[in-house]
Amino acid sequence: MSALSDALAALKTVFLLEERVTAQARKVERLADQVAEMDRRLARMEGQMQGFVAGAAAFGGAPRHTDGRTEVSRLAGPT
Repeated sequence: MSALSDALAALKTVFLLEERVTAQARKVERLADQVAEMDRRLARMEGQMQGFVAGAAAFGGAPRHTDGRTEVSRLAGPT
């Protein structure tokens, strides 16, 4: 009888592991969907930023601050 109970316990373990693997697969699918959505949104934001930069370049380059410095010179460090 011990061998039968061991076999049943092993089958129960296999079924539980299969359910866990299935649950993890669903979670991975949801994560993949979220990553694809984030990638799509990032690409859209990159396009917007490129448009802003192109617009700024069309009007004379880097934006100026009230003290006359440009954004590029501010990022370069103190003068």
